[in-house]
Amino acid sequence: MDAPKEIKDNPFSDLDTIEKLQTKAEEITSTIEWAEDVLFESDAYSAEDIVTEIDGNELSKSDVRKALLNARKAQKQFLPDQLNKVQQREQGQQLKAAFEEQAKTELDWMSGEDNDTRKQYEATVNDPRFKKLKEVLDSEAPDISSQIEYWFAHATNSIYGRKAIVENKSAPSLNPTKTGITSAAKSEQSNSKTNKALKDLQARFKQTGSTSDYAAMRKLQLQKR
Repeated sequence: MDAPKEIKDNPFSDLDTIEKLQTKAEEITSTIEWAEDVLFESDAYSAEDIVTEIDGNELSKSDVRKALLNARKAQKQFLPDQLNKVQQREQGQQLKAAFEEQAKTELDWMSGEDNDTRKQYEATVNDPRFKKLKEVLDSEAPDISSQIEYWFAHATNSIYGRKAIVENKSAPSLNPTKTGITSAAKSEQSNSKTNKALKDLQARFKQTGSTSDYAAMRKLQLQKR
């Protein structure tokens, strides 16, 4: 199946609810019916002949034909495109609520009394830069926008929610592991892989400018701290 055609500069982009779109659809349907009636009744007239008048403005047959073509384009292209975007945003809001509940289930500090970890999380999501990113994602990628708070909650947990390490009273073992790979070496290997993945994501984001690449890159940066 071919990807839906991208509509740029949609004149109905400010219609942000299903109800507003339904009202506009009714107006366009009325315009189409009116234009078709006028053109039918003025079949014997030439393109530049005046065939009707609206609010004191005279319209030629050519003007009515243009109005009809514009209304049909709005009905077939602009309205369906904006309807799809509004539906995606509404679905994104539903997903966001589901992810918020999931985060509360997985992370104890998300609910209950205030704590330092939650304060760090709230400071992030209330940051003006984060809100600006959310606005872009809400408009361009609602599916990603619905999950971003969930990702940042787990990133915050990774950075600030670690439990204190309890010292082991027994003497540490000096015996090497069977594989001969020390924990430090494993950590170094892990960091090396993370750094490579981060560089790859940064390069890809510079090429594509994709919001999904940015979100993945930002998540990895937070995990690496």
